[in-house]
Amino acid sequence: MQNFDNAAVSTQLAHVRIVMVNTTLPANIGSALRAMKTMGLSKLVLVAPKTYPHPDIDALAAGATDLIEQIEIVSSLEEAIADCHLVFGTSARSRTIPWPLLDVRPAANLAMQAISEKNQEVAIVFGREDRGLTNEELALANYHLTIPVNTDYGVLNVAQAIQIVCYEMRMAILEHSTTASAQQEQAMPVTAEEQMQWDEPLVTQQQMQQFYPHMQQMLADIEFFDPENPRLLPLRLRRLFGRIQLDRMEYHLLRGVFTRVQALSNGTWKKSTHREDQN
Repeated sequence: MQNFDNAAVSTQLAHVRIVMVNTTLPANIGSALRAMKTMGLSKLVLVAPKTYPHPDIDALAAGATDLIEQIEIVSSLEEAIADCHLVFGTSARSRTIPWPLLDVRPAANLAMQAISEKNQEVAIVFGREDRGLTNEELALANYHLTIPVNTDYGVLNVAQAIQIVCYEMRMAILEHSTTASAQQEQAMPVTAEEQMQWDEPLVTQQQMQQFYPHMQQMLADIEFFDPENPRLLPLRLRRLFGRIQLDRMEYHLLRGVFTRVQALSNGTWKKSTHREDQN
């Protein structure tokens, strides 16, 4: 068995948060903490839990009670993921509109790549015990994550699902660490493209929640769509930009375009006598 630097692994996994939405049973919170600690994760965010605190949380945490003190309680999913760059919404159901869907293993690999290469914050969102996440909540995610279970009996409770996801996250970072070490030992040359680092930080979910209303209002102002009957357009646009992951410069560029289009549409824009610096 290989030995790994637990401190280094924990540092990477500290970028991953587990988010539980409207959890009904306190025992599931305790079981989730135990599952997380077993795999080296420590950050749990609860969105408006039905019952908290509760003795069952301490009882089911069994050795992971130190993580209870680190739990963050928020009132909305938007608040829970505000500073995250990459969000996975767990879902086992088909949706009206297709969304980028990943099995848990490739999702974990994508998450670890985002953490290792871009130092991103990642959230894995789990829904209610009886009905999971709503379509509106799933629309806040960049990807939908699913666990490939037995189709004849695909039953997992939320704590079991969290255990599987935490395991895959740990395995992904261990595999990434092993691969990186092997590459360093071999001293293989890399291309300029592989060495290139992104020059701008990626925007957070909080910034994107300001971006989408601005874009939709701009489209309504130019009568591109009817805000009273938007159909699936807003959801498709969320899917598009969630998949792209804008950086800070792209974000401000597009919002500047939206503002200019709105001003042109309502006749309030006055052409400057000097050319604006577009760089």
